[in-house]
Parts: sequence; structure tokens; C-alpha cells
Amino acid sequence: MAIKRRQREPIMVSQMRPFNLFLVLSGCICVAFSLLHLSEVVGFLRKLLSAMSPVLVGFVFAYLLNPVATWLEKRFRSLMGGAIKKHPKLSHIPRVMGSFLTVLLFVGSLTALVIAVFSQVVDGVSTMIDKFPHYVDLITSRAQRILRNDNTITVYLRQLSERFSASDLGMGKVDTMDITQRVLSAVASGAAGTFGFLYTTVVGFIVTVYLLISKERFIRQWKQVLYAVCKPKTAERFDTQMVKVNKTFSTAVLGKLIDSIIIGVLCFVGITIIGTPYSMLIAVIIGITNIIPYFGPVVGAIPCTLLILMESPTKALYFVIFVIALQQFDANILDPRIVGQSIGLPAFWELFACLLGGGLFGIIGLIIGVPAFAVIYELIRTVVIRRLEERVRAGEIDAADLEKKVGVKINPEDLESMEKEETEVQDSQYVQQLFLLEEIAETPDVPPKNL
Repeated sequence: MAIKRRQREPIMVSQMRPFNLFLVLSGCICVAFSLLHLSEVVGFLRKLLSAMSPVLVGFVFAYLLNPVATWLEKRFRSLMGGAIKKHPKLSHIPRVMGSFLTVLLFVGSLTALVIAVFSQVVDGVSTMIDKFPHYVDLITSRAQRILRNDNTITVYLRQLSERFSASDLGMGKVDTMDITQRVLSAVASGAAGTFGFLYTTVVGFIVTVYLLISKERFIRQWKQVLYAVCKPKTAERFDTQMVKVNKTFSTAVLGKLIDSIIIGVLCFVGITIIGTPYSMLIAVIIGITNIIPYFGPVVGAIPCTLLILMESPTKALYFVIFVIALQQFDANILDPRIVGQSIGLPAFWELFACLLGGGLFGIIGLIIGVPAFAVIYELIRTVVIRRLEERVRAGEIDAADLEKKVGVKINPEDLESMEKEETEVQDSQYVQQLFLLEEIAETPDVPPKNL
């Protein structure tokens, strides 16, 4: 039986609490000020983001390394179980050891990877320099052959050469001071960028250790703020949604990272068997670009193929065939088993998330576009399902009709839990007084009876 709910009129501004009214007016003033001084606000936000970048980097590293730190903490806690029982003050030691060891392993792995890749890059550059004269002679001979056969190209190149000769650069009029200033400016900018990157990374790792050690404290403080600002039911619902968001996002990001590491290792083994050069460099490129859905395999395979093509065209062909087979294995077998169906995004929306994230935020958007859109997709789906359940419970829509037309099946247990929640939730004392005043005002005056 459908239960009719009482229609409540919205509270007007004059009926709002002073503190709530102050918050609303302050928000309106802040929005108006931001629109009037948009450039200054954007500049301030960029400075704030730049200042907070080490904290953000530390938060990202802590989020990614938390599963490893938790696993190591459990191992250390089991090894130190007897000592902790005798001396309870040592209970925090496993957490500290696990956090430090996780960060040290991560930094050590990155350092070893960079050293190995750097040696491969040096070998590649030296090989390119050695073979550069041969490629120049080859290109020159091909160009001369084309110029003999096509007069149009010859005329165009002659005109281009005349224009270059007439320019200041072709006549030797070069401002050496200006060029020197530009080179020094570029070098200074690069040095400042490198220093800033190193500073952000080092401080980010320090922040990562603090976050891993005190993660329960930060979560508890967040819940304290949540329950202080929101009503208990709202806070519980929001906390439940945040748990779902964390599960979806962590499954997508961590699963994709593990998948990319496996693909990089398999690529290294495969191209080592094939005998292609620069095996470590190519495996790292394929593994890193595999994080990007859809476009990553193509983006990683093209430069690797060109790099191998300079050494051996036959091996480049073998590499292309191997990469195609490896990506088919990843897309159809490995990725579904690791990431699974927990993301819950259809293929079209994954492609849409990649295009939107890449267009807005570049490489970072391509990497986190699918997990972020999966979170938004799940939140919208939850809100829609809850609204449909409310309509079914109110009698506006029949459950059988809804399943037949829309394909959404409403569970009767969910309707009972919603009804139980609504009976438990009560309005605040201020709102109850407003309804009481409305009912008193609507009650007609009855003249007293004559005695």
C-alpha cells in the first residue's frame, strides 16, 4: 500500500537561522567577488596549488602505496607479536617500519629503473649519432632522385631557398646577444623546473610517510568533521558513498597499475627472446603507456617501432606483431581478471572519459579520466535508483511497469529499509516549530459557545 507523504513548503529566507543565512549571504558575496576579479582569483588558486603540490603528491603516493604498507605492517606485527604483548608501547613500531620500508622500496625501484633506462637512452643516442651520416646520405640521394623526376618540387625548393637567402638569417644578420639571452633564459627556466620537481618529489615522499603512519588519525578527524556538520543519517550515507567511491577508484587505479607492470615484464621477456635492441627502454615505455586506456598501446608502440626500425626493419616487424598479440592478451584476458567489472562503465563511456579527460587535463586526464568518470557514473546511478525507489514506494510508478519499461528491478527489502529510515528521521526542533505555527495559523477561529 502506497503511503502518501505530506508536502512541505520550502523555508523562506526570513525563516532561516541566522547562522545559515550568514553562510548563504557569504557564499553569494564570494561568488560575486570571484566573477568580478576572475583573473586575480585564478592566479591565487594557481599559487595555492603550486604551494600545495608536495602535499598533493604525497597524498597520491600514500594512496597508491597504502596496500603494500598495510601488508608489510601485518607481517611485522605478526613477527613482533610477543614483544608487543610484553611492551605495549611498541605497538606503533610495525606501522612505522612498514611505511618506511614501503617508501624505500618504491624509491629504490624508481632509481634502479631510471638508471637502467638512462643507459639504454645513452646507447640509443650514440647509435643514432653514429648512423646519422648514413641516413643523411640516404635522404640526400632520394631527394636528388625526386628532384630529377618532378619539376614542380624543384621550383618550390628553389623559391624556398631564395626566400631564406633574402632573410636576415640567410644574410648572416643574427643578433647573437638576443640568442644568448634566450638560451640562458631557457637554461635558467629548465634548472628552476628541475629544482622545483626535485623539491616537490622529496617533500612529497616525506608527506607520504607521515600519511601512511597516521592514516587512522586523519580518517577519524575527517569523520569528526563530517558528523559535526551533517545529521547522523546524512553523515552515514555520505560515508557509505565515500567507501564505494574509494573502492571503485582504488580498484581501477591500482588494478591498472598492476596490469601495466605485468605487461611491461611480459614485454621485456618477449622482446628479449625476439632479440630486439633497447629491451629495457622499450618495456618501460610499453608498461607506462599501457596505463592510458585505448590510446596508450598505440602511443607507446609507435616510437618503439621507429627506434627498432633504425636498427633492423625485420626486428621492427616482429616487434609490431608481438605488441599486437600482447595487447590482445591484455584486453581480453589479463585486464578483465585484474580490474574486473567493478568499474561498471560501458565501453562507450570509457572512450568518452578518455577523450574528455585528455582534452581537459592532458596526460593526467587520460590516466585518471576513466576512474574519475566511473565514480561520477556510480554516484549518479545510485541517486537515480534511489529516486525510482521513492517513486515506487509513493505509488507513482508500479514496480513491474518500471522493470518492464526501464529495466530497473526494485528490491522490496530496499523499500522497507527506506520506510524504516524515514520513520526514524525527525525534523529539527526549529522546523517542527515552524510547522506547528503554520498549523495554528491555518486553524479557523471558533467562537465560544454561550453558556
